[in-house]
Parts: sequence; structure tokens; C-alpha cells
Amino acid sequence: MKKIFVVIFLLFGLAAAAQEPSKIQKENAKTLKEAIALQSEGKLAESNQKLTDLYALHFMEDYVCWHLSNNYYRIGDIKKAERFAGEAMGEGSKYVLQAGIVKALCLGIREKPDEELQLLERLAVTYPNEAKANPTMHLLIASLNADKRLYINSLLAYYMYLFANPVTYGKQTIIAIYDLMSRRDVNSVIEEKTANSSQLTKEELDLIWGMLFITELKTPAIDSESGLPDVDNFVNNSRSLLTNICNSIENRQGFYEEFYINFYDKLLKDNMLDAFLYYSLSDAYPDSLNSAIPGMTKEKMEAFADWLEGNLR
Repeated sequence: MKKIFVVIFLLFGLAAAAQEPSKIQKENAKTLKEAIALQSEGKLAESNQKLTDLYALHFMEDYVCWHLSNNYYRIGDIKKAERFAGEAMGEGSKYVLQAGIVKALCLGIREKPDEELQLLERLAVTYPNEAKANPTMHLLIASLNADKRLYINSLLAYYMYLFANPVTYGKQTIIAIYDLMSRRDVNSVIEEKTANSSQLTKEELDLIWGMLFITELKTPAIDSESGLPDVDNFVNNSRSLLTNICNSIENRQGFYEEFYINFYDKLLKDNMLDAFLYYSLSDAYPDSLNSAIPGMTKEKMEAFADWLEGNLR
């Protein structure tokens, strides 16, 4: 009889032990949910306290580190933000792209733009599908290239940023594109960039010489009410610029060729460029876009949505 009681006791003990991890996991999941809620409310110190506790327990470590990096970046503690972003990018992590963007932002704060751009390009090559759908990725690439006066590289990224985020920052992005379209220093920039052409790749030279297409654009007038460029001129300039770039650059082995130009080239070949522009500009030009891009029916936009499923990668 004693042996029976011992066996029963052991069985109950094993059952309790099996339930304990589940209970702990639920408590940790609850804590994580609370930490994310605090983050959304802007209570970053309180959020970090909970996330740090979870980090000590190695609970969902890559996800927790990513959120810690976000919080510390928003607080302004760049050293810790970069540290946790690096940990979140570890082997097997599901959040390498997201954490990598935080790390890139940290490099920007530390005034290391070349390292920042190289990291973003590596991330885009490694995670092309996710990167194409990430507006921040395109905005950073566009801004960094504009600072380097590589205007075509910047425009290629800005159009994708506009497409990925047409509502929130559509008007600001259109103004940024307009500013690049209106550059009058193109010839001097090309002369400067090609002075040591032997040190540049064929792909780099193609994109530099591609800036000549900017000089062929008509500078649109700015509407006094909306503050935006004239829609007809802006659409025509966009068509002309993207078409000329795709048709002139045949060597498609560089990052900008493979990641951006190949996508725009598919749009052109499949007659989807107007649908792309219509979707990207419809929020900024709700009343006047139909005159600039006529005949864009519901059926055509649905066809564009189907096309994207097979080509946005």
C-alpha cells in the first residue's frame, strides 16, 4: 500500500511540474503584453522595466530585445538601443530586419552614414519581401542617397516609400521627389562623381549618368492652395523618369538595379506603371488625379492588386 501512495504522489508531482512551465509562460506573456501597451502609451521607462525582467528570464529574447532597442532609441540612449538591436539580430532571430533598422538609425545618430546605408542594403538583399513592404527602409535609403547627392538612387527609393506609405507622409514625399526633380546642380555633381571613374563599378556609373534624365524634366508649378506640384506635370515627369532609367540601364547586378529598377521595369513591361502611380498619389490628389491618369477603373486597380501579389518580391 505504501508503494501505491508513493506512486500516486509521484504522479501528482509530475503533473504539477508539467503545469508549472505553462503557468510561468502565461505570466510572462501577460507581462510582455503589458510592456507593449506601456510602450504604445509612451511610458517607456515602465515598459523597459517589464521588458528587462523578461530579458533576464530569456523569454522571447529576440522579440524582447527588439522592443528594448526601440524604447532606448526613443528615450535617446543610443548605446543601449544599438546593443539590444544587435542582440535582436542574433542567429535564429525572427526580427533581424526590424532590429536592423533600429541599428541603422543608431548609426545615423552616431554620424556614420556609410555604415548605415551599407547595413540597410544588406538587410534589403537578405529580406527582400519584407524590406519592400517596409516604408522606413525606403525612407532611410532615399534620405541617405539624397545627402550623398546620388539623386537617382534617392528617387528610386522615394517612389517606393510613397507607394508603401501614401496616406501618412504622401504629401511630404511628393515634395521631396519634386525637390530632386528640380535640382539644377546635376551636371556639376556628375562631373564630381565621375572624376575618379576607375574606382567606380559599372552599376554606380550608370546610376550617376542617369541623373542626366533629371535635366530633361519640366519643373512643375506649385499649387498655391495645396502646396503640391501640378499633378499633370508631376505624373508626366514620373513616367518619363522611371521609363528612361529602366530603358537605359541594362546591367542589373547592383543593389539599386536588383532591388528597385527590376520592380519598376516589371511595372512598365506589364503596363502597370500608371496603376502604381495612381495608387501612390490618390490620397494627395483626390480630386485631380483622374485627369492626369484617366481611365483608372476599379477593375484595373483590382488587376494591379493581383499583379502585386506575384511581383512585389
